[in-house]
Amino acid sequence: MKKITRIFALALAFVMAFALQAPVNAAEKAAVNQEKAQVNTQAAKIIAQITSLSENSVGISINNPDSDYVEVQIRDHKGKVVKTRYAISYSSFNLSKNKLYSFRFRRVYYSYSDRKYIAISNWSNSPSFTTAKYKVRQVGKSRKVKIKTPKVAGIKKYKIYMSTKKNSGWKKIKTLKPGKAITISRFKGKSFKYYKNYYYKIVPNKGQYYRNGFCFYKYSTFR
Repeated sequence: MKKITRIFALALAFVMAFALQAPVNAAEKAAVNQEKAQVNTQAAKIIAQITSLSENSVGISINNPDSDYVEVQIRDHKGKVVKTRYAISYSSFNLSKNKLYSFRFRRVYYSYSDRKYIAISNWSNSPSFTTAKYKVRQVGKSRKVKIKTPKVAGIKKYKIYMSTKKNSGWKKIKTLKPGKAITISRFKGKSFKYYKNYYYKIVPNKGQYYRNGFCFYKYSTFR
């Protein structure tokens, strides 16, 4: 009889302890869920954009008013994740040249109990960019320019535009397949002039476009 009473007392104590602990756990969970909900409603405040891009690297700046941690992923043209960083305001990645990539980001917080970052917002959209290396050179000492596009997996064509203004007046010159080249000696029916700036941009069917300019000199090199 005493043994049964002891067992009953232990069971009652366990039930009471669980009952006392349950509201605390429920309150903690409610607080965490509320925090996540609040953060999710503010996820749209973060803006990430490419601020530096070269043939082998990319830098992404993050406009992050609340200074939350952000997970940034770089994916290849097939959607496979190749790089991941956790940052607050800026993140850079070393990449391979002549590749098509995309990046996306989401808000996270670090859980010390789980020892890992936990997502608290959905992924952003995934803008594409390329580390394409274009070859632009003067043909001999002539007033001609040869532009060659690289072969990049995921890119099917490039459109070449030219202008005599840096940010407007673009005229399409040619559509090129990857790995092909075009030699240009005229713009709008007129031969290139000495000491005049010409601008060009190369626009792939996916990813950011590349823009630069050149000028011919009689007694010095082309730039």
